[in-house]
Amino acid sequence: MKFNWYLKHHHHKYYSLVEPYRENGKNRHRVITYLSDLTPEEVQQIRRGLAVMKGLEIETIEVEDLIFEDHWRYLDVAFLDVIWKQWKLSKIFPQSEGKDVQTSEIVEILTLYRCLDPGSYLSGIDWFNKTALDRILHINGQYINKSRIFRELDIIEDRKEDIERYLYKTLKKRDEGSMNIVFYDLTDSYFEGRKCELARAGRTKSNGFRKKRVVLSLLVNSAGYPFAWDILEDYTADVKTIKDLSIKWKKEFKFNDNEIVLVFDRGMVSDENLKHLELENYKYITALDKNQIPGTQKVNIVRFKSINEENMTEQIIKMGFMKYDDTTYYENLGTVNGRRYVLIFNPEMLADQKKSRKELIQRAKYYLDKENEALSGAKKSRNRGKTKNRIDKQLKAMKAMNFVDYDLEPLIIKADGREINSFHIAPKETDENREAIKKAERTDGLWTIVTNTPSKGDDENGFTEDDLIRAYRDKNQIEQAFKDVKSFIKIQPFNVWTPKHVRAHYTICVLSYLLDITIANRLKEVDIGVKSTQKVYEVLKEGIIGKITVESTGDEFLKLMSPQSQQKAILELFQSENVVRRGYLKSMGIK
Repeated sequence: MKFNWYLKHHHHKYYSLVEPYRENGKNRHRVITYLSDLTPEEVQQIRRGLAVMKGLEIETIEVEDLIFEDHWRYLDVAFLDVIWKQWKLSKIFPQSEGKDVQTSEIVEILTLYRCLDPGSYLSGIDWFNKTALDRILHINGQYINKSRIFRELDIIEDRKEDIERYLYKTLKKRDEGSMNIVFYDLTDSYFEGRKCELARAGRTKSNGFRKKRVVLSLLVNSAGYPFAWDILEDYTADVKTIKDLSIKWKKEFKFNDNEIVLVFDRGMVSDENLKHLELENYKYITALDKNQIPGTQKVNIVRFKSINEENMTEQIIKMGFMKYDDTTYYENLGTVNGRRYVLIFNPEMLADQKKSRKELIQRAKYYLDKENEALSGAKKSRNRGKTKNRIDKQLKAMKAMNFVDYDLEPLIIKADGREINSFHIAPKETDENREAIKKAERTDGLWTIVTNTPSKGDDENGFTEDDLIRAYRDKNQIEQAFKDVKSFIKIQPFNVWTPKHVRAHYTICVLSYLLDITIANRLKEVDIGVKSTQKVYEVLKEGIIGKITVESTGDEFLKLMSPQSQQKAILELFQSENVVRRGYLKSMGIK
C-alpha cells in the first residue's frame, strides 16, 4: 500500500493528519487525527517525518518546488505598532477578560489604518486581513468585524477625556516648556449618507456649501502634538467658540492662572472674547483683522497714505519700524488697558492685497456686465426694488460693495408686439468709492498683534516683539495639523453618523495625527534621506511577509522580505529594529 498521508492546515495552529483516497472516481480524504496548538517547528518536523515515510528526498529543494502562495503587509504596521507602544496609549483603555479582542487593540488597528490607508470602517476590515497585525497583536483576526468595530467606537468616545488628560500629562512630563505656548484653531468637514445630529448646513472652507457640515476644534502644544479636540455643536462663528472651550480646558487640565499662553487666529478675535480670557486668567497672543486696525489707538493710519510699492521699505523704516526679517517690520504701539499692540508691515502682503483688490473690482464689473446681458434679454418685466436688492446682495457677498457703484436706468424691450420693462446697469465711479479704495489701501500690508503677555522689560518670562511675531507665526503648526488630518488621514467625508461614532472617528483621526507628527518631528532632527511621514510609510510598505510552501513535502513557512538599507535606517532612527530581529519574528512564526 502506498503511504500518502499529509498534514492539512485549517487555521493558525490547528491542523489535521489526513489520508487521501479515490472513491467512485472522485478524490476524497479521511481524517486520521486532529492536531492543535502546533508550533511552527512541530509542524515542520511532522511534515519532514511524513516525507521520510513516503520515501521522498528532502535534503535538497529545487526552486521549482517552492510555491509563493500569499503575502501580508508587515513592516509598516510593525513600525507603527512600535510608535504606538512608545506612547503607551493602550493603557488608557479598560481590559476585559471576557473579550477576544480588547478595546485598546481595536483603537490601535483603526489608528494605524487611518495613518496608512484611510477609508471607511468597512474597508478597514479588508485592510486588516491584508496585514500581519493579527500576529503582531497576537489576536484572532476572525473577531475583527463590522459589529465589533462599531461597538468599540462607543467605548472609544467614552474615553475621550481620559485620552486628552493622558496626552496632556505625558507631553508636560516629556517637555514642560512645550506646554507654555499652545495653539488653537478651527476647521470643518462634512458628511455623506444618513443624517447626522451633529451636522448643520453651511459653507465649508474647502468644499463649498454642504448640507451636513461639522466644525472641528484642535489644541496642540508648541511642538505640534495634539492634546484636546472637539466637535462643535450649534456652531455659528469662530468668535463665539473660544469662551466655552477655555472654561472646559481649565477644568479638565487644571491650568493654573496665567500658566499657558493661548495663540489663535485673528478670525476668533472680539473684545468680548479677549475680556473673557483675561477674566479666566489666560495669557493670549492673537492678531486683529484688517478692518480692526484703523480703530486701534496710536496707529495713526493716515501716515500710510503715501506708501506705495516703490518706496514702501524706505518709508516704513523712516517711520521708526524695526526689521524682523525681509517680509516683516514692526512698531511697538505700547499698552492700552492691559493689552499690548504691535503693528506689523509686510511688503509682500502689500503687493498681494493691492493686486487682489484690483482683481475683485474687475470681477464685480464683470458680474455687472453679465447682469446687464440678462436684463437686456428679459422675457418679462422686472421690479426695480427686487433687481437692486439682488445686485447689492451679490456685490456685498463679493465684498465689493464699497468699491463699485451703479445706476439702474429704465430699459424698454419690445418683443412680440408687447413692451417689457427692464433696466440697464450703468457703472459709475463716485467720491465715496474712491475714498473707500484709498482707505483700504492705507492698511495694505499691515496687521496687528494684540496680547496681554508682559514685555521682557517688565517680566523676565515676558515676550519681546520678536517673540510675539515668532509665536504667532508658529500657529502654522496647527494649520499643518488640520491639513494632515484632512488630506493624509482623510477625515472627510465622515462615513459614520451617530453622535458618539462621529466623535470617536475624530478621536481616531487625532491619534493618527499624533503618530504622524511624532515621526515628522524625529525626521527633522536627523537626515536619513527621508523627509516626510508619508515617505516613511511608502518605504516601509514594501516590507512584506510571504507564505511559501514546499510542494514535495507540503511544508509551509512565513518569510520576511529582507529589509533594504533605507528601511533599516528608518527602523534604527525610531529605535524599532527589533521588528526585524530573528527572535521577535520567531515569536510570531515568521522566519
